[in-house]
Amino acid sequence: MAINSKLNTAVRLALGLSAGAVAFNANYAFAQDEDQAEAVEEVVVTGSRIKRSTNTQSSEIITISAADMEITGDQSVAEALRSSNLNALGSFRESSGSSAQSNATVDLRGVGAARTLVLINGRRTVGSPSLGGGGTVNLNMIPFSAVERIELIADGASAVYGSDAVAGVVNVILKKGYEGLTITARYGDRSQDEGNISGVSLLTGASNDRGSVTFGLEYDQRDPIFDADRDYTAARYGDYNGDGIIQGYEETVGVSIYGYTLINPAYNGNPYDPNDTDTWYYHPGANCTESGGFAGPMEYFGFGQYCGYQFALVSANRAGIKRLNTWVSAEYELTDNIDMFVDAVISNNESFGRYAPPAAPGPVIPGDPRNNIGATYGYFRWTDIGFRDNVVDDRLVDINAGFRGELSDNLSWEAYATFSEYKSASVGQYYLSYAGLAYNVAYGVSDFDQFVANLKTTTLNDDRSQLAKGFLGLQWDMFEMAGGTASSYFAAEYFEVDYAALVDAQSEAGLVGGSAGNSAEGYRDVTAFAAEVILPVTDWLEIDAAVRYDDYSDFGSATSPKIGALAHIPGFSELKFKATWGKGFRAPDLSDLYGATSFSAEGATDYWGCQLANGNTNNCPSQQFSTYIGSNPNLDAETSETFSVGAEWEFIDSWVASVNYFNLKITDSIEYTSAQDQLDVDFQTQGGNPNVQRNGNIVARIDAGYQNGVTEFTRDAMDFSLRGMFDTGVGSFAVSANATYYISYDVEESYGTGDLVDAAGTLGFPEWRANAYVNWSMNNIFANLAWDYIGESESNVSDAQYDDWMVWNASVGYDFNDFGTVTLGVNNLLDEDPLLDDFGTQVDEYMYDNTGRVIYVNYRIEF
Repeated sequence: MAINSKLNTAVRLALGLSAGAVAFNANYAFAQDEDQAEAVEEVVVTGSRIKRSTNTQSSEIITISAADMEITGDQSVAEALRSSNLNALGSFRESSGSSAQSNATVDLRGVGAARTLVLINGRRTVGSPSLGGGGTVNLNMIPFSAVERIELIADGASAVYGSDAVAGVVNVILKKGYEGLTITARYGDRSQDEGNISGVSLLTGASNDRGSVTFGLEYDQRDPIFDADRDYTAARYGDYNGDGIIQGYEETVGVSIYGYTLINPAYNGNPYDPNDTDTWYYHPGANCTESGGFAGPMEYFGFGQYCGYQFALVSANRAGIKRLNTWVSAEYELTDNIDMFVDAVISNNESFGRYAPPAAPGPVIPGDPRNNIGATYGYFRWTDIGFRDNVVDDRLVDINAGFRGELSDNLSWEAYATFSEYKSASVGQYYLSYAGLAYNVAYGVSDFDQFVANLKTTTLNDDRSQLAKGFLGLQWDMFEMAGGTASSYFAAEYFEVDYAALVDAQSEAGLVGGSAGNSAEGYRDVTAFAAEVILPVTDWLEIDAAVRYDDYSDFGSATSPKIGALAHIPGFSELKFKATWGKGFRAPDLSDLYGATSFSAEGATDYWGCQLANGNTNNCPSQQFSTYIGSNPNLDAETSETFSVGAEWEFIDSWVASVNYFNLKITDSIEYTSAQDQLDVDFQTQGGNPNVQRNGNIVARIDAGYQNGVTEFTRDAMDFSLRGMFDTGVGSFAVSANATYYISYDVEESYGTGDLVDAAGTLGFPEWRANAYVNWSMNNIFANLAWDYIGESESNVSDAQYDDWMVWNASVGYDFNDFGTVTLGVNNLLDEDPLLDDFGTQVDEYMYDNTGRVIYVNYRIEF
C-alpha cells in the first residue's frame, strides 16, 4: 500500500472513530491542544516560545515521560503528578461529598492549585467551572494514554504564560506524528474492598512527506471507595475515657449531631447538669438506640445530649469515575513555507458520589414518638428519603487550529485560534424538600409512603466555562553572537472567558435540606503582549529575558518580567549553573468575584463557644458548622516574586545530577477565609465577628469567602535529582530519583493576626518529599520498582510525632514481540494505609492515598 493511501486510510479511520466516540458520548465533536512550533532539529522548551536546537534554559525543568509513568504504575495524569516531589502538600482528588467531586488537580509547592498553570501542548485550556471558573484545570479531562511526556517548570513563568503560573507550570504534551496501531487494556483489583479499575485504549496514525495524523480513543473506570471499607474512615464511637457517656466529636468518628437532636423547649439556660434535662439545650428524644444508623445518646460539649447518626456507614469517601476521551492531532504542509495544524480533544468524565441521607434542621414531624419533650424544632437525619447519590457529568471540548510558517531564513511565525468549552452537570437525588415537609405538616399527610414521597427532591447544578482565544507570534533570529544565534519572540493574544454556575431554583431559594447556593455568572476578556529574548553571549554564558503585559477587563492590568542566566566554567561544559528571577500574578477566579453563595458543613473548632460554656479552651474539639461561602467583587490580583539558582552536573555519560534552590514570595494573596478563620476572629474579638451568628453560645451560621490578604508569605525549598542508566552482564538498569527539602513554609499562626510561623516539618507540612524508580530489562524481560516518600512530621499543638510514609509499586513483564507485551503489577505493594493519628483517623486525605494495594495486569499490542 502506498504511503499516501495509508495516510488517507488513517484520516478516514480517525474521523470515523471520532464520530462514533461523539455519538457514544452523546456530545460534540472536536477538541484540544497542541502547537509546539517544531522544526526538523529545533524544539520548544516549556517556559519559552522560542524554538531552539538545544533544550537548555535557566529554569529548572522536570520531565516525566510515558515510559516513566509505566514504570511507576500510574493510571492517570493526576496520579503521575500526585507523587511528584514538587506536589508538596498533596492535591485534590475525586472527593465524594465535594461540589467538585469529579475533579483532580496538581498543587506545585503546596501554595494552591490555582497557582499552578496547567497547559496542554504548551497552550492554555479552559479551567474547570466546578473549581471557580478560573485557570484551574481538571486533570481527569486529559487523555492519559495520549500523553507523550509531562514537563514541570519548578519556577514562576507569568512572563511567558500570564496568570496562574505563580509556583510553576505543568505542560502535558500529547503524542503526535505516530504511525501504526496500538491497543492497550488494563484490569486491576483492590485488596481492601471489592472495587476494581479497568481501561482500554487505542492509538493509531500515519504520515507521509507532507503531513501526519494521530488519533486516539480511551475508556477507563474506577469504582468508588466507601468510608465503611476502611477502618480509619468507618464510623466508630465509644466511652473511651470511662466517664459513662460518649463525648460527641471527641470519642466519635463518622458520627454527626444531625441524627435526631431536639431543641429543648424546657431549657433554662443554667450550666449543664447531666442529671437535670432542663439544663440541656439539646435533647436526644426517646428511644435513641443503635438501629438504622442512629447511635447514642452522646454529650455535646456541655450543651446537652443528642442522638447521633453514623453517616460513615454509607457515605463514599472517594468518588468513582468513568472516562471516555478521544483526541486527534493533524499537521499538513500547504506549501514549502506554510504548515497547517489542527488538534482536538473531546473528554467525558462521569463521577459517582454517595452521601448519607440528607442532614438538615427543620420542624418536628407531628406525632413522632421520639419527640417526648414537646419540641418543635431540631437537627435531623431524614433517613426515610434514602441516600443522597450525586452523579456529575463533565464534558470538555477543546479545539486548536492554526498555521505556522517562515517569512525568511530568520523570521518565522505562527497564528492559531482556540475554542475550549467545559460543561459540568451535577444531579443529586434524594435530598430533602422543605416545601414538601411544610406541605405534609400543613395538610396533615398521614400516609407514610406519600409523606416520604413529598419529602424527596432532586438538585441540579449546571456549571460551564468557555474560552475563546486568538494568538499571533513571531520569532526573529536576530544576529550571531559568540555562543550562537540571538533569538527573540514577540506575541499578541486576546481571549475571552465566560463562566456560569446555575443552581436549581429550590436550592437557590434555600428550600432543599443538605444543599444551598445561588446562581452566578461572570465574564472577562484579556489582551496580552509578550516579548522574549535569548542571548548566547559566549559559548559558556547564555542570558534569557521575557516580559508580558496583561490587561484584564474586570480588575486591571499586570506586568510580569523575568530574567535568567545559564553558564558553565570554560572547559567544564558538563557542569552548568543557572539562575532566574521573575515576577508573576494570579487573577481572581470568576467565582471569587461573582460566584454563588454555597453551603458547606465545614469542620472547625469554636474556641469562643468553649470559653462561654466552661471558661477555658482546653481540649476544645472540632465539629461541623453550617458555613455559607460567598464571593467578593472587590478582589484584586495577587502578585508574586520568584528566585531560583542551581547547578546541573553530567558526571558520567548519560548520568545527570542537579540541585536547585527555589524561593517564592506572594503578596496580596487571594485567600479563602474558612469557618475556622472566622471562628478565630470571633475568639480574638470575644464574639465581635459579624460573620459568626449564634443562638446563645451555639453557632448557627458562619459566613466565609474570599479576600486579599495583607501579609506577605514566603516559601523556599531545595530540589535534588539524579538520573542515569548503565548496562551489565545481567541486563540494563535505569535509575531516576527526585527529592525536595522544604526549608520554610510561612503560615499565619491565627487568621487575622498577621503573625507568621514556619510550618515546615509540622503535620500537613512535611519537610521532605521524594520519589524514585529502578527499571531493569534484559532481552524480552523487564521489571520495575518505584518508591514514593513523604517525610516525618510533628504536631504543632502537642508533643505527638508522626512517622514518615512510603509506598512501593512493582511490576514485571514480558515482550512477546508480535503477540504483544504483558505486565503484571502491584501498586502499594505493602498495602500501606494513609498516615493515621493516635485515634486511628486519617490525618490528610489529599496527601496520603487511601486506595490500598491494587494488583493489575496490563496488555499492549502494536501493529
